[in-house]
Amino acid sequence: MKPVPSIHLPNSTERTMQYRHTMFYLLATLACSQAQAWSRMADARVHAINGQPCFTISKKEEARNGTPLLGALTVYDISSKPAEEAWSFIFSGTTTLPIHAKACFLYGHAPAIAEATAAAKLKEGTMYSVFLNGRPDDPSDSTYGYKGKFCITATANGEQQVVPVTSEMPAWRDEICPAPASAP
Repeated sequence: MKPVPSIHLPNSTERTMQYRHTMFYLLATLACSQAQAWSRMADARVHAINGQPCFTISKKEEARNGTPLLGALTVYDISSKPAEEAWSFIFSGTTTLPIHAKACFLYGHAPAIAEATAAAKLKEGTMYSVFLNGRPDDPSDSTYGYKGKFCITATANGEQQVVPVTSEMPAWRDEICPAPASAP
């Protein structure tokens, strides 16, 4: 004859602990979602210098927040799923670097004091995303980073062209490079 398995019924202390753990996780989840609602992602500015993308903040952001302090920068190829890192750099420890709207970080050229990955060749017809991991010096400001997107296209003579994609453009949400403007 097989033994009958015993059924374990939690006592009142175990039920109370289960209830407390459930409430703790519920409150922690709510607290995290509220913290995210208070944080802000600002737009990064992407433009070209000699056919290469260059990354910074806008004059509007600098006027709003002053000079943010950058801790890292990452560029992703978001045309592939999952997204693949194309290039990045990071400062070690607590080192940061001020970001001014009039200066920019050229793709593949990390500051001398940063640790960087090798820059992948940028591909035509590909959308990229850049994240500048930095925040204003003011701890009360909720900005926690700057994000931008851009595409690489070819000009009529075959040169590489950087096409900034702003957050107001449908291409930002679709993550598909916009069609080139047709000549009249």
